Amino acid sequence: MKQLLWMPLVLGLALAQTPPPTPTQSPTQQRLVQQATQGVAKAQATKSYLEGLRLSNIPAWLSQGDALLTQAQSDLQAQRYFAARERADAAKKVYQATLLLNGQTYGRSKREPSTPDRSAKQAYQAQRAQQRVQRLEAELAYYRNNNPAVRNLLSAAKGFQTSQPEVARMLAEAGLDIIKADRGF
Repeated sequence: MKQLLWMPLVLGLALAQTPPPTPTQSPTQQRLVQQATQGVAKAQATKSYLEGLRLSNIPAWLSQGDALLTQAQSDLQAQRYFAARERADAAKKVYQATLLLNGQTYGRSKREPSTPDRSAKQAYQAQRAQQRVQRLEAELAYYRNNNPAVRNLLSAAKGFQTSQPEVARMLAEAGLDIIKADRGF
């Protein structure tokens, strides 16, 4: 009988002396780490694919993609996962815009529905590019962002807006991603 009385006391002491569990990352934080790591890896893969091609037209803003990738890698090492993900996305879009400028594609080719009128598709692409460029201009004005990389991408996007709207849209989206990384949300 006396042994039964001591049992809860011993168990209570054993439980009281166990170290608290180590804090783990929340599922949301784990997902952000995964997205940042994957984004940097995808940007690196796109860059290596781009370097393997012999492109006839190498734009001046391609070096900004390399700088963005380097910043994304340093953000990832410094555990700034959101900024790393956004900068990696921006670098990937700059590389993809370079490929589109040279008539190349990266990744899976999209299955395009058969449309009798190509001008409708071109008009839609031009409209999307114009919307993205206007959005980038509005965010630059609203957040008073003075990042020279964003300004250079905006001027390049404006230059391609009529001749190659998909390139303009990709460059504008890259600029928007840089603003998101700088902003933090």
